[in-house]
Amino acid sequence: MEPLQHVDGPEPADLDHRGDAAANAEAGLAAAFLVEVMGEDVAAAFFARFGPVMAQACRQAEDLAHGLRAEDEPETELPARRVRRTGTPWGGLPWEALPPEDRTRIDRLAGRIGRGEACAPVVVMMRRSAADPQPYDLISGADEFVALVDVMGRATVPVRVVPPVPPETLALFDDPQG
Repeated sequence: MEPLQHVDGPEPADLDHRGDAAANAEAGLAAAFLVEVMGEDVAAAFFARFGPVMAQACRQAEDLAHGLRAEDEPETELPARRVRRTGTPWGGLPWEALPPEDRTRIDRLAGRIGRGEACAPVVVMMRRSAADPQPYDLISGADEFVALVDVMGRATVPVRVVPPVPPETLALFDDPQG
């Protein structure tokens, strides 16, 4: 397996709370890009319709994009302890604290996995340095992750790791005046 790469940059939430000129400049660049790509009429209609859920929509769009980018990546085993579960619907709650209906659903999923049935892939992305005890964030496959680790007791999990964004793609968002 090739060595994993880390793309440096602020966490998405960091930009929301910086409140400085750099955050405003970044937001302006993002806004201009969206309007250019969508066109002004579609952008106006889009934000009129989805404005109240925009932060959640952006996070889900990011996860969807990363999941799609990981589809062709080979599956590899990763120690479960290296994965941060904050992206789960339960916010990283321990197994015992999950609602009963979630535990029942995940127990059934663990049974299917144990019988060798195919399941959705677990997708992770390295967001921190490899020296961090949990450098990977769970992007998708939360039920599968919990079934494998908490129900079946696996110490390693088969995952697809989202590849780094190519530098030439990141360069699309460089400020030509900055």
